[in-house]
Amino acid sequence: MKQLLAKSLLFLLPLIVFFIYLEVNLSTIQNSYSYKRQCFEQQLDSIEVLVLGSSQVVYGINPAFFTLHGFNLSNVSQTLYYDTHLPLAYLDRMPRLKYVMINISYFSFGEQLIDGREAWRDYYYSQYWDVNFPEMEYLDSKRFSKIFLYTPMRSLSYFWDSFQVDLIKNYEPSGYARIDTTFHTQSDSTGFLRVRTHDDCILEKRIAENQRDVEEFIRVLQARNITPVLVTPPVCETYSKFINHEKMQQNYDRVQSICSKYNCKYFNYFSDNRFTRTDFCDNDHLNFIGAEKFSRIINREVLVAR
Repeated sequence: MKQLLAKSLLFLLPLIVFFIYLEVNLSTIQNSYSYKRQCFEQQLDSIEVLVLGSSQVVYGINPAFFTLHGFNLSNVSQTLYYDTHLPLAYLDRMPRLKYVMINISYFSFGEQLIDGREAWRDYYYSQYWDVNFPEMEYLDSKRFSKIFLYTPMRSLSYFWDSFQVDLIKNYEPSGYARIDTTFHTQSDSTGFLRVRTHDDCILEKRIAENQRDVEEFIRVLQARNITPVLVTPPVCETYSKFINHEKMQQNYDRVQSICSKYNCKYFNYFSDNRFTRTDFCDNDHLNFIGAEKFSRIINREVLVAR
């Protein structure tokens, strides 16, 4: 029995060493979550405008065009839960913060990551932001291991590339990610499919909890004399023509109720005709040209609402 255990240990030891080697090296790779936290924490004492939201905001708002010092804390598929929970631990360290922009897209109120195909993103927030969605499995390996977070196959591919991978391409220290192209992929067919994908993410059971999170966040901000503003970013007509107008009206009514209750402003650019197809790279994401236009509009129209 002792010989069997010794042989098993000799067999397992190289695997354990390789596992540890992978974990250590994977932890050195910057991704959008780790990079944003690093940049955000380096600028806390100077940020005056904090921008929150999902990919429509990641690629659509460039704080470089603000008069005030802004930071874009949005991320791909980021939900209202994370929009309203990520900043909370930092507010005491942000003495100059004046505005917080809360993104309200077509799908925002009805979405939680854990319900869909991108539930894996919850674990990135857990590992890199120490923010845990309450319904996550506590003992899930993705909460503790980089190998299982990235997946074993992808981890091995990074190993073969000597961990020299760029997961933050086009991300800037302001948190903005530049879509550096004027090539357009939008069409009625892809716009229809994009809207249907977002419709599938909208669950009625999530609406009340997301609204509660937004309202509680607004109360926290206002208690600190920080101005919350709600913003709906523009989309291309190939997207807007296929939305469920009843759902959109419900969104609008919900936002108007919040704004009336807390005396805050709402800016709806969803179908703003100042944006044309050349401003978008696809059906609902601005390219760098559209992002500059949108950011300048926000600077003129939103950041004077205080």
